[in-house]
Amino acid sequence: MKLQILSILLSLSLFLSSCSSPSPGDVLDVAVSQEPPTFDVHVNSSQVARLVMTGNVFEQLVTLDSQGRPVPELCSSFESLDECRSWVFHLRDDVLFHNGRVMTSEDVVLSLNRWIDYNSSVRTMVGEARFQAVDEHTVRIDADRSMLLLPEMMAASPQSAVVYAREMLSTLDGDGLVTQYIGTGPYMVQEWRRGESITLVRFDDYCAYGGPMNGLAGRKNAYIPTIVYHFVPDAFARTSGCESGRYMFINDLMSDDVRRLSRDEDLVVSLGDEAGSLVILFNKRQGPASRQYIRSAINTAVDLDVVMAACYGDSGYVMHPDYMESGQRLWHVSDEEPRYDIGDKEAAARMLEENGYDGTPVRILSSNLSNMDRSAIALAQELEEAGFVVDLVIVDWATMMAYRSDPAMWDVCITAMTMVPVPTLKLFLSPDYAGWSDDEQLQSMMEQLSSCTSLEEAQEIWAQIQDYCYDYLPAIVCGHYQSGYLYSADLVDVDEYYGFHFYNSRIVSS
Repeated sequence: MKLQILSILLSLSLFLSSCSSPSPGDVLDVAVSQEPPTFDVHVNSSQVARLVMTGNVFEQLVTLDSQGRPVPELCSSFESLDECRSWVFHLRDDVLFHNGRVMTSEDVVLSLNRWIDYNSSVRTMVGEARFQAVDEHTVRIDADRSMLLLPEMMAASPQSAVVYAREMLSTLDGDGLVTQYIGTGPYMVQEWRRGESITLVRFDDYCAYGGPMNGLAGRKNAYIPTIVYHFVPDAFARTSGCESGRYMFINDLMSDDVRRLSRDEDLVVSLGDEAGSLVILFNKRQGPASRQYIRSAINTAVDLDVVMAACYGDSGYVMHPDYMESGQRLWHVSDEEPRYDIGDKEAAARMLEENGYDGTPVRILSSNLSNMDRSAIALAQELEEAGFVVDLVIVDWATMMAYRSDPAMWDVCITAMTMVPVPTLKLFLSPDYAGWSDDEQLQSMMEQLSSCTSLEEAQEIWAQIQDYCYDYLPAIVCGHYQSGYLYSADLVDVDEYYGFHFYNSRIVSS
């Protein structure tokens, strides 16, 4: 009898074990190059925070289609009134939060007004206007000027205009950041193990909408039950981990590895279009870079191709003077080539001498993430050849973000910025973002851009802004990097529009 009971218990144990253990294809392990300090995407502009949370855990009233146009996501429709001084959004009535509660206008109003409060570019556009509830399933915003580009800003701001469950906003921490993650998306946050990973699990009651994916809009099927994003800042560790099968997908693929990896039939190397830019930020609040002649001398001295190649190798980037990426033809600006990528060390040295540069060190801040430290070293060498004294401050990503918010810690900072659909979302033009571009003329022009009543007017003002910026120099856009991903051939249907998304991906047997 004891033997029979033992046998039954053993069989039951094996059965339960087989039920609880993930099957092949149930878990997608992804290695990403950084860990954000917070996943509060109203506040944090980190690309990884957006790619983990926005669209997966949280959704927006509007998102982008494949043509870069704002289209409904959590709303069923939206419309402008009074020459875009008002926008009205009609909410879907079938949307559930992860806690089982139906989304209402109260959640939307609280979330989007918080988003505005954290986003200076949006505040420039809307002024004192804020979202208000018309009824349980309708919200609107009314301003005293045009908000022509507001839907684009809501769809693709680096600080995501997602809708949080109102419960989240009553449990903020001491810094005012969210401590819960209750969204409407196809995945829920299971666990964030700081310094290691964040795990998302499928939300079985997700209210899918629309037809096939069109850009970032459409039906998300969430075929893969669990996605684990591992924080792996070391590029070699990410790449070798994908080669060994530890990870099925990695971002920030180094271009130096492309030729070798392309010969592996078990791997997919994906090199896309321009996905963002490498930027030299100037601290204009204090220190050497707050002086116009210092910024001008740096812009004159640096061979930007050298800085880009240090980070991205012989390929993986494109050089042109536009602040926007070349695929965004609506915002193309011509005639800036003479002031871009000058690389004239002697002319820069004369500027320093004529203005009495006293040898005060220029502190270059960078992280050791994705070869940006190599760009910092290249920039330092370029500046030293022109007569600058340079101090390098290279730290991990989280420390760099902390230092970057303190004007006493740096003068020049190298960072990467992802593509945005409209120029008003370029963070280095904001008076509140690191670098503090609070120049009166620039901000007046940005306000004009934000309140345009036609696209043609906006294009004309943007050309004037970029022309002014090549004099004022809030930052230097060194060049434009191309997306680079590596993943297993067993992972299919990865969506690479504005990043990487696994809404409809599957893991298949090779």
